[in-house]
Amino acid sequence: MTRPEDPYAANPGYPGYPADLPRPVPPGEPRPLDAVESLTQGTKALFSNVLPWVLAMLIVLAVTVILTVVLVAPVALREYAGEEQAVALSPATVAALVLVWLIVFVLGMVWTLNVYRNAVRQVQGEPVDLSDFFRLRELGVPFVAYVLMGLVTFVGMLLLVIPGLVAAVLLMFVPYLAFSRPESGLNGIFRGSVDIVRANPGHSLLLVLFSLLLNAVGSLTVVGVLITAPLNACMMAHAALQGSGDRLLHRS
Repeated sequence: MTRPEDPYAANPGYPGYPADLPRPVPPGEPRPLDAVESLTQGTKALFSNVLPWVLAMLIVLAVTVILTVVLVAPVALREYAGEEQAVALSPATVAALVLVWLIVFVLGMVWTLNVYRNAVRQVQGEPVDLSDFFRLRELGVPFVAYVLMGLVTFVGMLLLVIPGLVAAVLLMFVPYLAFSRPESGLNGIFRGSVDIVRANPGHSLLLVLFSLLLNAVGSLTVVGVLITAPLNACMMAHAALQGSGDRLLHRS
């Protein structure tokens, strides 16, 4: 009597999953980074559900432009419409500028943090929709981690630039780990990013190069950044999850 053929035998290491379907990778020990693999998997993750990413960025840009046109432009025009052509800004102009700045800052920060969150979620195979880019829940720890990362990098830049560049590289996974493992606390999040980079220096630097190239390509056209910005986030999210040993979804 012959044994029935195993349809998944050609896919070792992932029993029960055909080779052409995404394969869940369970959490475990930290895994070595592969920058090319992270770029490839990040690209596949993004284009499995790219529309919410593009729409969310367009909404943020549209709100910024509309607020500037509606609140700032009319006040500024009135300021310079008088006979004296005063140069100093009036209190109304200052108030409008401050209001627009606050709204844009809050909206931009919420969107930015949710970009990190949704990059992690999408790489892990979770569904992401447009509303997920404007969620306010569970942003406390990631916000503090993001601000601290910026402060450390800024202080490093003041110290002859090189310490700031080193800090930026060592801490580049902090925003992603803040969402994938918030239970580890700020110390664990920062240490986790440093450990990933120290264990994978070559591929970490290659990821930085890929990130710079994506930003350069995106800056060439207005439309390009709608793709390169989320692609950069998904690439780095995959690398963070890979290096920390967190769960992710491997797409064939």
